[in-house]
Amino acid sequence: MASTLTTFDPFLKRYYNPGQVAALVNKDRPFLAKVKKTMGSGILWVTPVIFANPQGLSADLVNAQLASNQAGAGGNLQGKQWQSTWGDYTGAVSIGDKVIAASRDNVGAFFENQKAEIDRLYEQFADIMGLYAIGNSGHSVTPSGFTISSGVCTLVVPDDIVNIQVGMILQASAADGSATSDTLIDPSLGYVIAVNENTGVFTVSATSGGAAGTPTNWTGTMFAFRNGDFGGSGATRIMLGLSAWVPAADPSATSYEGVVRTAGITALSGVRLTAAEIAGVGIEQRIKKLVTRMVGRAKGPGPSDVFLNPEKWQALADSLESRGTRPLDGKIGTFNYQKVQLAAGGKMVDIWADRFCPLGRAFAVNFDYIEMKTLSGFPAVVNGDGLTMLRKTTSNDYEHRLVSYPAFQVKAPGYQGTTAV
Repeated sequence: MASTLTTFDPFLKRYYNPGQVAALVNKDRPFLAKVKKTMGSGILWVTPVIFANPQGLSADLVNAQLASNQAGAGGNLQGKQWQSTWGDYTGAVSIGDKVIAASRDNVGAFFENQKAEIDRLYEQFADIMGLYAIGNSGHSVTPSGFTISSGVCTLVVPDDIVNIQVGMILQASAADGSATSDTLIDPSLGYVIAVNENTGVFTVSATSGGAAGTPTNWTGTMFAFRNGDFGGSGATRIMLGLSAWVPAADPSATSYEGVVRTAGITALSGVRLTAAEIAGVGIEQRIKKLVTRMVGRAKGPGPSDVFLNPEKWQALADSLESRGTRPLDGKIGTFNYQKVQLAAGGKMVDIWADRFCPLGRAFAVNFDYIEMKTLSGFPAVVNGDGLTMLRKTTSNDYEHRLVSYPAFQVKAPGYQGTTAV
């Protein structure tokens, strides 16, 4: 059978079914895989959150009624509403008309070639969403920062190199983009021409196709962003990830998703340990203390999972192994990923390695209260005209285009926690 657009299009529709897309997106990305994903609608995604129970109780009826009728002090159920707007993210891979014509008598070879490209497009989308889902609102690909000299960029934390690839186009800012007042070093761009994962170094050019060089005004310690993904001033909404909902420090009295979180710091922004509480304490004890705090002082159901950067996870595993620790039931449990189990605060908690987790932080989460909604799939193929390949407006080529309109909510931040590790 000769290869034509009408033969390629059904192939794409059959092969990239919901099960195949989920497999590509979730593989080796444990946090993203475990987040519940559903379809949404409407202008906003509105979710109630309770941060204080009714206080109209007393041995004396008059005092119970008094407390019940007070506003602020005492009172009835205290709640607010999260109000999340939908994000916007697009991916595309080009399919040349000339390639289609040249493969007319070898349709199988064309399918294999395009499958490789489209698979990688889904996987790159998943890597980006994996980083943004566990990150803050800034969407930096170098969340700990970097410095530059003659185009050679040295990461403050070498592990951040997992987010950098040859061919990326980067913008830079002196801030991490998590505040609306943060601004870009604009309009200069950095074109990634080399990456060394072993040393945590990447090289940029100031021009497309150019040699190593420092883009205009890139200086000092900076943060890098995919071109168009900056989360600060004037940003296009993508999503607010776990680090935004459960920040490393208590949030200020500014509105976040329609809520000022200072009325109930823990209930509205999560459980965290102070620097003094974890001084001189190892990873295992920090996690146990965090989990215990979450089910004790914070009055929550406790987490189901803890996420660490792979290097921190390995340090924990090595520590347990050196002491001869074995699974409590004498078995090895697997669910796509290797995991460690700890008992803390009366809970059994699974500890996962996720390469998108910041090196210096651990997150203890309860997935019953975390959800991602989209107005389309995650991602969906743009095919409003019935075709999964779209004609480009400025050439004879086609595009296979992905799109997602996501919103990420931690419905009960008080049931989540974080600590430095």
